[in-house]
Amino acid sequence: MPDVANNSPKRLDASKKVKKYFDAIFNLIKMLAPMRPRPPHPNVIAALRRSGRLVFNASRGWRWAVFTIVFGITSPFCLAGVRTTDDTANDLVQALTASGRLDDAEWVCRNQLGRHPDGLLLHAKWSARLAHVLAERNAASIFDGKIADLSQRIDPAIDAACQPIAVLLSSYPESPSAVFLHATQLAIRQRILGAAIVAASVSPPDPTLTNELLSKFSRLQYDVNELQETARQEWSKRTAESPRETQSPVRIAADQYQRLLQELSLQRVSIALLQSELFPKDSDDYRTAAADAAVVAEDAMLALPDGSQAKRVARALRAESLLRSGDVATAGEIITAAGAASPADGSARWIALRVRLELARGDTSSARAICDAYYQSSGSEDAEPESLEVDFAKLDLLLADAKDDGQVARWIDRIERRGGAFARRRAESIAIAMLRSTASPTEMADRRRLSPALIAAQGEDWLRRNDPQQAAGLLREAALAERAPEAAFQYAAKSAAAAVAANDSQQAIEVLRQTARKHAVHEQANQLTMQAALLASKPFAGADDPKRRLTLLEDLLKEVSQTWPSSEAAIKANEWLCRILVQSGRQEQAARDALELLTLGQRVDHFEPTLALWFDYLTELEPDQATNELNSLAATLGELAAENDAFADPVHRAAILFFDRSQMAFDTTTLTGADPSTEFLRRLERFRASGGGSRGTIATDGVHETILLRARWRLQRDAMLDAATQHAIGSVLLGWPDSSEWQTATARFWNTRDESSITAIVRLALSGDPKPQSLRRGMRLLAGSDSQAAKHAAIELADRLAATMKIGDDDWYEAKLQAIEWLDQVGDQQQARKRAQYVLLLHRPDEEATRKRFEAFATD
Repeated sequence: MPDVANNSPKRLDASKKVKKYFDAIFNLIKMLAPMRPRPPHPNVIAALRRSGRLVFNASRGWRWAVFTIVFGITSPFCLAGVRTTDDTANDLVQALTASGRLDDAEWVCRNQLGRHPDGLLLHAKWSARLAHVLAERNAASIFDGKIADLSQRIDPAIDAACQPIAVLLSSYPESPSAVFLHATQLAIRQRILGAAIVAASVSPPDPTLTNELLSKFSRLQYDVNELQETARQEWSKRTAESPRETQSPVRIAADQYQRLLQELSLQRVSIALLQSELFPKDSDDYRTAAADAAVVAEDAMLALPDGSQAKRVARALRAESLLRSGDVATAGEIITAAGAASPADGSARWIALRVRLELARGDTSSARAICDAYYQSSGSEDAEPESLEVDFAKLDLLLADAKDDGQVARWIDRIERRGGAFARRRAESIAIAMLRSTASPTEMADRRRLSPALIAAQGEDWLRRNDPQQAAGLLREAALAERAPEAAFQYAAKSAAAAVAANDSQQAIEVLRQTARKHAVHEQANQLTMQAALLASKPFAGADDPKRRLTLLEDLLKEVSQTWPSSEAAIKANEWLCRILVQSGRQEQAARDALELLTLGQRVDHFEPTLALWFDYLTELEPDQATNELNSLAATLGELAAENDAFADPVHRAAILFFDRSQMAFDTTTLTGADPSTEFLRRLERFRASGGGSRGTIATDGVHETILLRARWRLQRDAMLDAATQHAIGSVLLGWPDSSEWQTATARFWNTRDESSITAIVRLALSGDPKPQSLRRGMRLLAGSDSQAAKHAAIELADRLAATMKIGDDDWYEAKLQAIEWLDQVGDQQQARKRAQYVLLLHRPDEEATRKRFEAFATD
């Protein structure tokens, strides 16, 4: 059955239009880039050769694009020439890729793949070209995510780009093109890793990320070495073949493997040099990595044939490595010799090296003269792309010697026009490196300092391009480098907004936090950290970890309190933090954090909120635990009052309502005020000072309910600590309003200690909820009196408590011990001994300290 769809007039018309469109592009490519001789160093895939036999050849224009961008662009060494093959479709892909039309380039590659069966070398060629196009797209996508996820995006980007080759190799693992396809995969890995370095350079150095990238580069270097050995073996096989075998249409010629070996040698050098860019410029690690690259380059030079273009490239790579390592003298010898040896070595790559050499020597005038001479001779800004090397060399010159940052900004724009968005990112990363190196206040007076405003302007430009991730990184660098607080705060706010737009709340928080730390003395700095806290209080876009985010929020709030303790922001931050702590059951931490802020900020208006937190915390403690905490609180508030007279009266009032009698120096004459609450505190202080000996009631009319609540707790604690005061305290508390049933029963018990009051306590203890806590409260109350009947009732409650617990648990042993101790106190040593012996016989404790407590009662 005929294919109606494919043969319809409409489809035929569309095909003619597409063909006409691409024919016009082919003609344009031919016109702009006339044919040149084939270069001595091929890329992975090439066109027809001699008698129509399919072989692999160099796609030089594409090779230049990949190699230039991968090699860090500050010194891209590539082979001369633009048009290198008679394959117009390949030239079209290169032209589309160079212009950023990756969708069209991919369409051409896939169209060509469909026209060549899987088993042919032409199919392998277009699989490799498609992989290169995908690599370019995926390298650009490296910049789209969060820097924290950068290392996780690299391998998927590489795998996706290499997918056409992986599919081909899985179907034809013994393909004659296998070695060259593997070489393409290695080039793609290097391309995307190079993009990752540029992406990472926009953020502050991260040792973890650096180590991860180093590991990936080490693995790449190892794989290149392994493939180089495989290619060497294949080359040996081809050189040993008979003339008849070389005529096979599926064989690849020996010279192609030889050229591939040269390419891999250069790749080893470029990988080694790329690794230096993982470290801050001029750092020891940077110089060490560059020195290692120089050694690799020297080894490559020894292996490459004299007079070859590959050897000249290796020599240039070695010179660049030596310059980076700090060996300016040796680098100068190589660069000078290269300029005198051959006119070919007067190309853009060597011009760029000469500029960098003069900068390394500190001779900016000579460097500027070299640049001026080059651009005067090269003509317009639309010169060959190789001059991008010199563009970056001139950027280094401008950063070292420019009189205004506007000139640098304009030059970065020019680099983008000639090299695209990636080249611009690279230029900005170089400027950032300079910004970081000049941000220290201890810099030399005669050293030019790059203005953070330049980097901020670049970031704002990326905002206009709708790339908030790149904008956030540049604005962050500007904020952290800016010395004027107001400008730094403005950059930080813009960076945070861009990071939020890029769904990276973590980065937004960090830039606000770090900028506030740097300018902590400024009165508005705390507002940045509070803004960071607000961001941390909201779910992060993407993968949100509430627990981790809550920890970050607490850290930020505490940082505000500790860094700016006397500010209004500190009060608000502490209130917020304490609410979080209380809601999560951390009353102790809330009380301690509030007290810390009080001692640091010494603000009287924070005194009452601190006491409120401490009261809530103390009322939840066992009596002996409360004693230890009250000792600490009394010591801290006493020191505060001694240091600051404004706290004398508040601390005195707090002492009456909180401190134990042993912690107080009673002085009823110092309280100021005639209001009912103050008069109540005076009477309460006299009552406590006398140990309950001062008779009469303490009037509660008009007293603030908070004071009355704390006073009741304080008197109840006094009664528990000193049984001699219980009768007087019970008498006073019986007259106070708003008592709960338990409080009334307690006051009546202390006041009379008769059978009726004891029975009421036992009844409430047995009916309370939760029961264990209710039983313990009744036990402590009854056992704390000097009444024998009350102690017997406490023993009964202890037995009831033990019955609610699992035998052998720590709480079970404790309940048993309390009953035994109280039996001993009431004089029933025989019963106490029997109980202790029973426990040791049937449920002997494993813990030695507990066992000894029982043994102390078990003996006569």
